[in-house]
Amino acid sequence: MEKIDKDSTIPLHIQLNSIIKKMIEDGELRPGDAIIPERELCSMQNVSRMTVNKAIIGLVSEGLLYRVQGKGTFVSKNKKKYQFSNVKGFTDVMKEKGITIRTDILSFEMEVPSELIKRKLKIDNEETNVYKVVRLRYTDGEPFGIETVYLSEDTCKGFTKRMLDNNSLYRMLGENYNYKIQRAEQAMEPVILSEEECRILDAEEGTLALKLQRNSYNVEGKPIEYTISIFRSDKYQYEIILSE
Repeated sequence: MEKIDKDSTIPLHIQLNSIIKKMIEDGELRPGDAIIPERELCSMQNVSRMTVNKAIIGLVSEGLLYRVQGKGTFVSKNKKKYQFSNVKGFTDVMKEKGITIRTDILSFEMEVPSELIKRKLKIDNEETNVYKVVRLRYTDGEPFGIETVYLSEDTCKGFTKRMLDNNSLYRMLGENYNYKIQRAEQAMEPVILSEEECRILDAEEGTLALKLQRNSYNVEGKPIEYTISIFRSDKYQYEIILSE
């Protein structure tokens, strides 16, 4: 490993960041390899733990490294690229790419909608409740994202957890309610996983993620579902396909 130049005007943590990054780019560190423990890096480079930690955090944020609690810090595998289209559900997109999908329903309940949910689903009746379904999505056996789905009680009368077990949301809406999703509005923003989200997704504290909010409409322009998804971004990257 190259040594940090303490006479340089470049901050120490940035130098260390660049050294490790070069080791990855040159193949000295390969995907899945554990990097040198932070204590050893401190000793090797004669720098503080804070300097090392700052360099590592920067590489984790870039997606080049990821942390596993109790095990260490590892070089990220080449990120899988996932596409989100306007009118296709997660399950259909993943299956088209030959990716194995599994879904666990973490909770299924009916609740009084917030003002935001009322606006998203255009609920005018004060007595109308919503179904709230929280699902944990896996790709190729790894926890990938948390989805919170909201459906109006009036729009999906008689909706049950069994309808969604081992089933795509959009397929369920078509089979049980004859809804065909015509278009979807999506908003994206980067977020840091909460402590609970880190626990569910088996991710290190402070891991960056992508928050996707999606409002889907049927052919008549009626809002059918509103979903908030939190997807890991430390091992994956995404494309949004926009079409008229």
